Amino acid sequence: MTTFSDAPWDTPESSLEAGAFCSVCLVDMNASGADKVKGKCHLPIRKEPGGPVYKAALRNAAARLMQTGIPAEEKRKAARRLVRLMREAGMEVGEVTRKAAGVK
Repeated sequence: MTTFSDAPWDTPESSLEAGAFCSVCLVDMNASGADKVKGKCHLPIRKEPGGPVYKAALRNAAARLMQTGIPAEEKRKAARRLVRLMREAGMEVGEVTRKAAGVK
C-alpha cells in the first residue's frame, strides 16, 4: 500500500542524482538501459526513492500534466497513475486529469 504525506512539497530535482530523480517521477522518457538524464523525467511525486507520495506533489502534477512536452501516450499513462494515486489518497480528481486518463 502506498504511503502519503501531507507535508509541504518542494521538488527534489536539485538534491537527487539523475537515476534517483527519475525514480521519483511519474514519467521517465530515458531509453531502457541508457544513462538517466533528469531532463527526460517529469512530474516528481516523491522526495526520495521509496519515500511517501506527497499529496501536494500529486496536485502539482495534475496541474502541470497538460503543460509538459511529453507524448500523448505518456500523458495518458501518467494521468491514469495520477487518478489511481489521488483516489487512493482520498483526493478529488479534477475533470481535466480524468479526461486525460480516459476515465470517468
